[in-house]
Amino acid sequence: MVNLVKRLDIVTSALNEEFCIRELYSRIDSVMENFPNYSWRLIICDNGSRDNTWKLIQEMSQLDSRILGVKLSKTFPLDSAYTCGLDLATGDAVIIMASDLQDPPEFIPELLKKFEEGFEQVTTKLKSRKRIPIVRRVLTYFFYGLADKLTQKSIPRGITDFRLLSKNAYEGSRSLRERNRFLRGLLTWSGYRTTTIEIERADRFAGESVFLSMSLSRVMKESVAAILAHTSAPLIWVSSLGGILSGLSLLSTIVFSISWITESIPFAGFGTIVGLISLGFSSLLFAVGVIAQYIALIYDEVKARPLYLVSEKTGQPNP
Repeated sequence: MVNLVKRLDIVTSALNEEFCIRELYSRIDSVMENFPNYSWRLIICDNGSRDNTWKLIQEMSQLDSRILGVKLSKTFPLDSAYTCGLDLATGDAVIIMASDLQDPPEFIPELLKKFEEGFEQVTTKLKSRKRIPIVRRVLTYFFYGLADKLTQKSIPRGITDFRLLSKNAYEGSRSLRERNRFLRGLLTWSGYRTTTIEIERADRFAGESVFLSMSLSRVMKESVAAILAHTSAPLIWVSSLGGILSGLSLLSTIVFSISWITESIPFAGFGTIVGLISLGFSSLLFAVGVIAQYIALIYDEVKARPLYLVSEKTGQPNP
């Protein structure tokens, strides 16, 4: 029987990763030597690097035609950069992984094994997050806890971007063009036959982590956007809160009115009234804030801007 060679595309995003790119390629090449029935290609999306990352990608692609470099016009969100790679994929399967080697290429054989068993999506789950600072770990814990409840498990706890997608799965994902992208949630929502393997995240090979260098305010903003993009539950909560407060206000008015009429007692308790008014206004502002977040998401969607812009590719003349 003739063994047909399968094609594998490996997609990664690089932002100032000049000290990691060569090692990434070397370790992938070493791993894939054990899979002669796979031809592979490495798609590297330079996501607005300011160091020598793009120059290195160009040099590497000249030495090995299996490397396709794509230079984005600026720094886009990570998930948009991954989307660029998925849009360029043509293989029988795609692996998405980080370029800083925190997603160890040595786990690729396990991903391929599950793919050979018939799974259309193979995700990875972290065994622990001990390498992440305690504050970020706490925030991550609450994020996934809240997301799990609000999105009906569309954003599973501990799942990473490191995964394998079959051709059917990644081609299906191309139709999901939300501007506020959280690929882990979108790919889970897609519903393709999925299994998960556990991995131990490695330390960065070199350089500084983009995630850990992000401000907490930006992390919080992106986390809120990721959750709201996958659920409308907060809008239901706001409606329920409004109904409860309206009912309490009506009940209080009736009680005070009866006391005034039957016992000639005026509305006593100035502090209580002020407190209730403050509670009402704060609840109203909270509700408006939640609605404003959804309006902002809608605003981004209706502008219909592209998810990314490509300025250059390897193997092509400069524009």
